[in-house]
Amino acid sequence: MVVQSLRGQRAAGCDVVCLAMFAALLTGCGDSSARYVPSVTQAEAAVKASLDDWKKGLPAGPVADTKPVVHVVDSQRRELPILSNYQILGEVPGNAPRCLAVRLRWANPEKEERARYVVVGIDPLWVFRQEDYDLLSHWEHPMEEPPPKDAASTDEAATSN
Repeated sequence: MVVQSLRGQRAAGCDVVCLAMFAALLTGCGDSSARYVPSVTQAEAAVKASLDDWKKGLPAGPVADTKPVVHVVDSQRRELPILSNYQILGEVPGNAPRCLAVRLRWANPEKEERARYVVVGIDPLWVFRQEDYDLLSHWEHPMEEPPPKDAASTDEAATSN
């Protein structure tokens, strides 16, 4: 009887310890995403590094020699000419914690456009053009239709087997 009582106390003690550990884990999970939001200064520096690369004619992707590392996602960059100048207008409200408005300028042909960039993360920092961020956050992307298979290549493939 005494042995069963001791086992019961140990089991109850183990339950209390397990419950306390579970509660500690839950409090860690309650942390907000605010720790992944860069400061305005960091966000502006990341956008500046991104746009300076564009002025050099470099494609979107990782920006060399940045600390923390900056990655750029801008699907429109490959379709537009090399950037001639830009002006970071400042932080604006958006559907992300750090959203910056930028005036972009091209020389040939002469064109000016306002764009928004979203900056997320701490290390690495990710710079998204607003449209790309929206596509990613909604799990959407443009789907290209596969090219139609012409009958000749289909016939050749069938006869070569």
